[in-house]
Amino acid sequence: MSKVESATPSTEILETLDWAGMEYMVVKTALELDVFTTIAARHHSLEDVARTTRCSERGMRALLDALCPIGLLAKWDNHYHLTPPSEAFLVRGAATYCADVYLTWWQSRERLTECVRTGQANLDLSSPDRGGFWSMAVAESLITWTQAVDPTREMWQTLGVNVTTRPGPQLLDVACGSGVKGFVLAQADPTARVTALDFPQVLEVSTQVAQAMGVSRQVTFCPGDMLTAELGAEQFDIVLLSYILYYFNPQQVREILLKAYHALRAGGLLVVRAVIADDGRCEAKTALVAALELLHDAPNGQIYTFAEYRRFLEQAGFADVTVVNESLIKATKPQ
Repeated sequence: MSKVESATPSTEILETLDWAGMEYMVVKTALELDVFTTIAARHHSLEDVARTTRCSERGMRALLDALCPIGLLAKWDNHYHLTPPSEAFLVRGAATYCADVYLTWWQSRERLTECVRTGQANLDLSSPDRGGFWSMAVAESLITWTQAVDPTREMWQTLGVNVTTRPGPQLLDVACGSGVKGFVLAQADPTARVTALDFPQVLEVSTQVAQAMGVSRQVTFCPGDMLTAELGAEQFDIVLLSYILYYFNPQQVREILLKAYHALRAGGLLVVRAVIADDGRCEAKTALVAALELLHDAPNGQIYTFAEYRRFLEQAGFADVTVVNESLIKATKPQ
């Protein structure tokens, strides 16, 4: 007997996907037409927006109206206005503009069928040439870093990292992005020191975040590619690898973990944050959909199970490999 439960067939799943897909298409179309930048330039009437974007008034009215309940536009007196999210993130020229990141992802998904046929990626977001892309991807943290502080503080507490258990830690944050994860630790302990490694363009953003969080003097910024950068030997008490390993194939993952092992002092802590698949690869929805995304985002990208991560970590020499929660793994370098 099949493990799939017998039930009366329903189109509910398809209908839900259809509606979600339509909302996504509304926003994608608005970004491709640069609607938000147009409205930011004080074109608030339907006629002005349609004329500036070279669209029909009928079509533009439908698009602008649909953006209102989504939350990206507001409308009064038959004029359209930006909301805080669209003003911050979707207007070209803004320091936190990141619309092109979403367009890159969304437009590449239109070729996903070909990726499945060939097994070849459309993008290579793991390449150093994509530093500008990732800089734009983390630019939103110039505004949103405050929202990440409490969850990050909770993460370190869950890992047992505090001023009592690990005073004055030396932390290496590999592919640091905004840098918030390490900076929160630096805020909690003035004697902590953070080494932030990422592409040069990304570090331009994380430098500003460090200034905003008041920890610049505790941070060393190291521009580089994690695959080729030297991480040093026995210099750090903690190494953090946050949402990055799944861009690489097993051999590359092993090489990265081996470098992290050598970079840690004896008794040091390795923290891996990742989207983790269930062992049967049939239940963890977020992870399994992300695996398909990685198919077109990175030539070597793939989502791993905890069993696979544990094997990689133990092969690199780590001990006490533990899955803390659905996205967090820790391991130690033996004394």
